[in-house]
Amino acid sequence: MKGPIVCHRALEKASPRKPHGLARAGHPFDSLLLARSALYRRSRTLFLELGGTLRASFVSTPRTLGSAALLGTEIEYSALDRELSWLAREGAGRPAAARYLDLRSSVTSLFHEQNHRILWKLLPPCPRDADGQRRWLNFAESQVVVLDMALGDELGPELAQACYQVGVTYDPGTRVRQEGLRGRPYRNYLQAASLATWWALELYSPARIRKAIPALFPVIEPYALRAADRALRLDAKFIERTNPMWQLKHRKAVNRAFGTSRTRPDPLTFSEDPMDHRLQYLWTEKILDTMGV
Repeated sequence: MKGPIVCHRALEKASPRKPHGLARAGHPFDSLLLARSALYRRSRTLFLELGGTLRASFVSTPRTLGSAALLGTEIEYSALDRELSWLAREGAGRPAAARYLDLRSSVTSLFHEQNHRILWKLLPPCPRDADGQRRWLNFAESQVVVLDMALGDELGPELAQACYQVGVTYDPGTRVRQEGLRGRPYRNYLQAASLATWWALELYSPARIRKAIPALFPVIEPYALRAADRALRLDAKFIERTNPMWQLKHRKAVNRAFGTSRTRPDPLTFSEDPMDHRLQYLWTEKILDTMGV
């Protein structure tokens, strides 16, 4: 696997000379992703149309993962393009590589962050009880994760892997589309990955997930199992600690931002039974349709 600096150089060579009209100054390879991916462009366009804003700042990983900024319509991103490019071109030896890796940890995936905000607008209100809110938030997270997968697949494994290495996307892609998985079969693959991700966030065991997903999606075997395995590569620390702790810390803020109200009294309530996934399926279809996947 190529290292981040090597990938950075390759992405610089592939980048368009003229910035894309929707690109944000300072965000690494924003123009390249906008030029290469219809899904990336769709996300940016929808985010802006829904009133979202992007602001160059400096955002550390702990603040990104720990604060309630995710609930707002503004996304802050670290404008590190020039510094990372200088390190990739001029830096030498271990000090440069270590500095690059340190800065890369503050690179934001605007695609991932935008999609969270798009879903906040698209989904009905979340239930106000703790269990209902948890399932609602985990469903939203599963959708953002599966859109990361779809972007990686659209870019193709070579470009997706490079973008993943430098931190501007969160999924390294697969070859499923090059293998001919397109149309409805590919949509079913994403449905399988979405459900497996939701179950993983709900803390069901990987063994149960790997057994259940192929049984629910027999038409696309063995791709269903591959989708489950892909979902189960989600970072264990995020599943077991970061995500539950964030939800607990910001429970009241989530209710204020997305809970039921007099004007929006009907919550999106998912079943306690994990095998009753009809609502998840229908909403995943709507989200993928909205994003043009």
